[in-house]
Amino acid sequence: MSKKKYRVANHKKNSKHLQSKKDLSETSFLITGGSGSLGRNIIKRLLEIGARNIVSISRDENVIKEAEHEIGSPFVKFKIGDITDKEFIVQTMKGVDIVFHTAAIKHVSMAEQNPRETYRVNIVGLLNILNSSADIKKFIHVSSDKAIGVMNCYGATKLLGEYLVKESNSLYHNNAYIITRCPNLLGSRGSVLDVWNRQLAKDNVITLSDPDMTRYFITLSDAASFLVDIALNDNTDNNVIHYPLTTTKKFRVKDLAEAFIKTHGNSQSKIKITGALPGEKKHEDYISDVPLLPARELSKILSGQILKKNH
Repeated sequence: MSKKKYRVANHKKNSKHLQSKKDLSETSFLITGGSGSLGRNIIKRLLEIGARNIVSISRDENVIKEAEHEIGSPFVKFKIGDITDKEFIVQTMKGVDIVFHTAAIKHVSMAEQNPRETYRVNIVGLLNILNSSADIKKFIHVSSDKAIGVMNCYGATKLLGEYLVKESNSLYHNNAYIITRCPNLLGSRGSVLDVWNRQLAKDNVITLSDPDMTRYFITLSDAASFLVDIALNDNTDNNVIHYPLTTTKKFRVKDLAEAFIKTHGNSQSKIKITGALPGEKKHEDYISDVPLLPARELSKILSGQILKKNH
């Protein structure tokens, strides 16, 4: 999706929201992938500001139970279901006002090995939701920085998904379909920090594909706040792609690994270089030249990361 055809925006927090607390309590929210790391943080943020009617859908029963226990709110209903199940989605979308679409196959290496399943979830599942969205008010599509300069299966599905969301604005004129692009989510389940935490506990060795790789990241809480603000802000423009540039950081993977050892390892912890995985870029593209974060700043950030076996 070229910049000439589709403008981009650096989203800045705006406190002017569409809904008062009373309105929020009467608004129905749906979060796909709601039991995932980002989904949980979106739910927590919505609860903080007064939402009282939230539905989460996910596939993994065990992860759903973990999320239900972690959030512990009577205002959230956790449903077991698959976004590729058309009948399930049609029923679930009834009465929904605002959708946060976070469900997807997200890992580059998994998408490379499973292109059909990635297409089924990331495209067919998305279409099921869009095709059932005539009566909603807003749809927030969580895309990825990997939709820029596409060179892997995951990025390709996210880019195609953006086109489908954009088209929905012309199909359903009374609704707003908004595209956001988030970088890597720091500390999310299955993220590099989660993997390293498990590796450290098992062998006291963490693996690194290429020490010179650079990546962009945002914390889960910052990402959730950004997405909720986008959804509730009455000035949100659905003709632009929204980026959380004010809270996005850039790092060298080697610096992150060394900071992780410093904050979570010990004097015997080691780093093992394994080589790049299929579909991995050396340097991710982004819409703006975010400055490289110094290693000392990474250590400060990681010191505040409480890592568990599952998030």
